[in-house]
Amino acid sequence: RGIVSALNRPVDSKAQSAMKYIQTDAAINPGNSGGALVNMYGQVIGITSSKYVSSSYEGLGFAITINQALPVIQELMEQGYVSGRVRVGISFISMQNEYAQAQFSEEVGVKDPEPDGVWITEISEDCDISHTELAVNDVIVSVEGKNVNDYDSLNAAIAGKVGGDTVKAVCRRYRKDGTYQEFTISFQLMEDTSGNY
Repeated sequence: RGIVSALNRPVDSKAQSAMKYIQTDAAINPGNSGGALVNMYGQVIGITSSKYVSSSYEGLGFAITINQALPVIQELMEQGYVSGRVRVGISFISMQNEYAQAQFSEEVGVKDPEPDGVWITEISEDCDISHTELAVNDVIVSVEGKNVNDYDSLNAAIAGKVGGDTVKAVCRRYRKDGTYQEFTISFQLMEDTSGNY
């Protein structure tokens, strides 16, 4: 029916900077997420984002408020990117996922790796992190003293940092026998002007 049942609803209460959403029963499907949530006057009040799927619940959809989305939209239109965002320069997979652990074991040849950290699958050569000891198939376990296990925890660890800031990360390099060597790297974050989010 398009009923709004809650405002300022945090979806991920674990995230330090949990965004607040509009909760609605408007249909949100794979083909229309990212579309407009409009009021009865046709005014855009939000951008549909996600829905809660469960056998015992129906119609729990969430939209980013237009007040939160508009500054991002305006910056993208004016300069092609959102200022203040940073790039680390890595692609990774969370080691908390059992499938990822199995993939890691096969790729690196290690049985039963620790189920924490992020497995580095790619390092961007244009970023400062590429000049450190870090290599593909290493695992980053913490950044700035905070445990890192996924995209959200990495973002939380570098929250408030800007391009040019130096951060420290604790990494692991596994040996075939399952043991690992821990080492620390320091690198500068880069301002992200790519516009790819």
